Amino acid sequence: ITCTATSASDTLTMELSIEITGTYGVSLSTPTGNLSLDAYANDQRSVTLSITNTGNVDLENLNLTSSAPTDWEVEFSESTIELLEAGATQEITAYITPDADAITGDYLTTLTVSNDESSADAQFRVSVKIRTTWGIVAVAIIVVLVILLGCIFKKFGRR
Repeated sequence: ITCTATSASDTLTMELSIEITGTYGVSLSTPTGNLSLDAYANDQRSVTLSITNTGNVDLENLNLTSSAPTDWEVEFSESTIELLEAGATQEITAYITPDADAITGDYLTTLTVSNDESSADAQFRVSVKIRTTWGIVAVAIIVVLVILLGCIFKKFGRR
C-alpha cells in the first residue's frame, strides 16, 4: 500500500506492507473427555484419542509420542498425521500395556501430539488392578480343606 503525506512545503511517500499469518493450535483429548482408564498388568488396553486443529491454518506432520512409567508400552494406530485441516478432528487409537510387574495403583501416562508450530498433551490416569482369579482359587482351596477337616473329625471323632 502506498501512503502519501502532503504538507505546504513537502510531500512524503512510503510503501506499507502487511504480513498476515495464521494461528496454530491443536488439542488432544478423548471423544468423551474422560482421561482415565482401568487396566491389568501385562494386558493391552485401548483408548480413542481425539485430535483437533484449533487454529485457522492446516497442520502438517503431527507426531504422537508418549511418556509412560518404566517398562510400559504405548503404541498408536498412527504415529504421524500427515495433514490435519483447520477446524478438523481426527481420531486415533492408543494402546497402553502396563508392565507385567506393575502393582495395583494409579499411574500417569502423558500422551503428546506436536509439530514445529504447536503441541498439546493429555495426562491419562491409568488404574492398574489385579485379577481376582487367584483370590477365588485360594478361597476354594480353603473351603475344600475345611470340608476335609470336618469329614476327618466326623469319622475319627475328637480324641
